[in-house]
Amino acid sequence: MRNILQKLLLLSVASMLLWACEKEETRAVLRSGVSPQLAVSATTLELKQEDADKAAASFTWPAVDYGFTDAIGYVLQVAKSGTNFAGASTVEIGVNKSDLKKEFKVAELNAELNKILTPGLSQEIEVRLKSNTINPIYSNTVKMMVRPYRVRIFYTFPQAINVAGNFQDWNPGAAPQLVSVNNNGEYEGFINFSNAANPEFKLVKGAEWGAGDFGSPSAGKLSNGGDNLKITTGAGIYLLRANTTAMTWSATKVNGIGLIGSAVPTTGWDSDRDMAFDAASGTYSITLDLNAGEIKFRANDAWALDLGDNSNPNDGRPEIGGSNIKIDAAGNYTITLDLLVGGNWVYTIKKN
Repeated sequence: MRNILQKLLLLSVASMLLWACEKEETRAVLRSGVSPQLAVSATTLELKQEDADKAAASFTWPAVDYGFTDAIGYVLQVAKSGTNFAGASTVEIGVNKSDLKKEFKVAELNAELNKILTPGLSQEIEVRLKSNTINPIYSNTVKMMVRPYRVRIFYTFPQAINVAGNFQDWNPGAAPQLVSVNNNGEYEGFINFSNAANPEFKLVKGAEWGAGDFGSPSAGKLSNGGDNLKITTGAGIYLLRANTTAMTWSATKVNGIGLIGSAVPTTGWDSDRDMAFDAASGTYSITLDLNAGEIKFRANDAWALDLGDNSNPNDGRPEIGGSNIKIDAAGNYTITLDLLVGGNWVYTIKKN
């Protein structure tokens, strides 16, 4: 009998201790209705690659009493304006748990914006602070006008030659480039001659005329100096190729770019889905539903000029005649292609 009473007493004491511990653990209660107020140092930003290491913007918020002493964790949510912070239109950026600010350098902020925006265009974004709690608490939303840049690799002669002509006021320093990625004297690039009804140009060995240039002694041939190179098939975008070993050149007009492949519903590999060209950004784009499968980019509704991606996994940098590009999952996608910066061709595939 005594043993039974002792066991009951021990059980009662243990139960009381357990109840006390549970009560202690539930004392930290997140107060509802408390929102941090987010502020930003600048509401208009034009980001430039040459400023990559400079300060871009800082986001700050005051300390908020949530009813317990431990610091609360946050993320900054950045989204295209009007998308309500949904899906692929939003990026989340972590901040240190005890900090009350997040400072960005130009390169860091640009990298985040490139995930959701088109480089080279001014666009509105919305930013808010979100708590890492079971029931998230959100700050106010701040709006900003931003212009991100596309990161470029800069080339100089002999790896690049500048295309200066009547379409851009014969200015070698501001001219687009043909690039020899393998530095072997074989150059190529897409040049926009839309501003010249009868394009004429020279291939300059640098940013100044004094560096020397390549002209043309006859059709399809190159010479050091000499007459202007001429295109007789009108204004537009052309793939230019030059070989300074064989001293030859060629121009292929690009009347349009389309998307083709097993991932494209209905048309598949049989015909292209045309991409729209935006003159302001110099990019081709299309939004459409895709199946899991493969795609390529194709010019002029023909296989004479197509682009794929030889990297595995795909690296977003297309090559002429490259391998098929994989689409892993079905969904609605926005696809962009930028070919007008020599040696820096890029494409993006974003699921909406």
